[in-house]
Amino acid sequence: MLYCACALEKNPACMLFANHIDSLAAAGAVLADVWVDNISMPVIDCLGDEFLEYVKDGMEITIKENGIVEVR
Repeated sequence: MLYCACALEKNPACMLFANHIDSLAAAGAVLADVWVDNISMPVIDCLGDEFLEYVKDGMEITIKENGIVEVR
């Protein structure tokens, strides 16, 4: 489904996981990266449960080029 969303240009801006990424999400992200042109969808895992507890609706999340996740 993730690959299809990307192919329709309805993909998320990024995917953030508190734990390790699951195999289906990883496969969809890889397929979209390989088969769909002009898709930029960073995927970052192992952010920890503290990240999920900290982030609230309305906060701005920025992904730096070096993979650092910044929350404001």
